[in-house]
Amino acid sequence: MFEWSGCPPEPARVLDVGCGIGGTSRHLAKLLGTKSQVQGITLSPNQVERATELAKTQGVENASFQVMNALQMEFEDNTFDLVWACESGEHMPDKRKYVQEMIRVLKPGGTIVIATWCQRETPPAFNAVEQANLKFLYEEWAHPYFISIEEYVRLMEGTEAMATVGSANWVRETIRSWRHSIWVGVYDPWPVVFAGPRMWYKTVREIVTLERMHRAFDCDLMTYGMMKGTKKVAPEPKKAGWFS
Repeated sequence: MFEWSGCPPEPARVLDVGCGIGGTSRHLAKLLGTKSQVQGITLSPNQVERATELAKTQGVENASFQVMNALQMEFEDNTFDLVWACESGEHMPDKRKYVQEMIRVLKPGGTIVIATWCQRETPPAFNAVEQANLKFLYEEWAHPYFISIEEYVRLMEGTEAMATVGSANWVRETIRSWRHSIWVGVYDPWPVVFAGPRMWYKTVREIVTLERMHRAFDCDLMTYGMMKGTKKVAPEPKKAGWFS
């Protein structure tokens, strides 16, 4: 994802939007080295606590975490050299604000890269079966809604702040992960076996949802959206001359 973004090496300040327990933040911090400072944000205080513990345990000193709303960030404009969002967009109730805020805090000339679950572009409209499948995916994992890759591109271009915008569909690169997640649970079932009936029920539902996600991606109802871009650099003001 970093290589695909086209970001120059060693961006000084990196923002991981919707970092969870900091997996991608720590990965980036290790990948980029100590010249880069990675800031992760999430709505969950518990996730911030766990992310901080894991970073300390793994000796990752250039990653830090804080509670913050991605739709109303407290950072000043033009703060980060790289804005990174890996599978957080699907959880956002306002995709336009999500994109606008990330681009607002991105420095001129900086790079933004987004990876998120998307639904296919319309038209053609979704038929009844497709609508039912999307409704299941929305409700089972509490997603507000998905949008298409093309709509993300339109939102990014609509800010009028971007010099370049690019996109790709990474279904082929990612689709194996859904059934792999099921296999991991089957391969090591003991944590669930000893957890009791309530966890058994939740695990079965999780397996069903993972399989339905796999099928939705496999039949092109869902797409794995990759979006990237660079922010415009304001032209330098002309110097005053004798005849200006």
